[in-house]
Amino acid sequence: MRASRVITIILGFFMIIAGFYCLFNPAITYLTLGYVIGFTMIFDAIGGLIFWNERKKKGLSDGWALVGAIASLVFGIVLIGSAALQLLVDIAIIYLVAIWLVVIGIIRIFLANKLRKTKDAQVAELLGRHWLLLMIAGILLVICGILSFMDPTGLIVALGIHFGLNVIIVGANMIAAAA
Repeated sequence: MRASRVITIILGFFMIIAGFYCLFNPAITYLTLGYVIGFTMIFDAIGGLIFWNERKKKGLSDGWALVGAIASLVFGIVLIGSAALQLLVDIAIIYLVAIWLVVIGIIRIFLANKLRKTKDAQVAELLGRHWLLLMIAGILLVICGILSFMDPTGLIVALGIHFGLNVIIVGANMIAAAA
């Protein structure tokens, strides 16, 4: 097995371990999310550089993959080095997700209303047949988004768990790609 594959597998295992840590400590994950994102960017950059180099040797690489890996490395180092940027990332994420919940909820409410009024079978097939379920989901999303603005604790825990699961998946993908 080539050294690059071994390094990528090791990095993948570190990602999985980090993901489980995030999963079991979601509040701490949120509080250190900027730091975790910075390290994730660096691990992704190292893996990207290794795969770019491997593809380059085979004549299959392009400049965009290299630029992406370098950008991830630079942004990761800058983020880890700045406590102010880490705090900014933490605050921005919670409010962006809250806004997203409200916007998606409103869109689902409008879609449910459109579905309720439509007689067109194709539109009903595209949007789903149960407009009431779509309406309830939209209302619940709006309520969750508003509650997240008022008290972001639940959303903080949910984001920590979600982030942990995503890091585990990225680590598993790194291992699978290197194997």
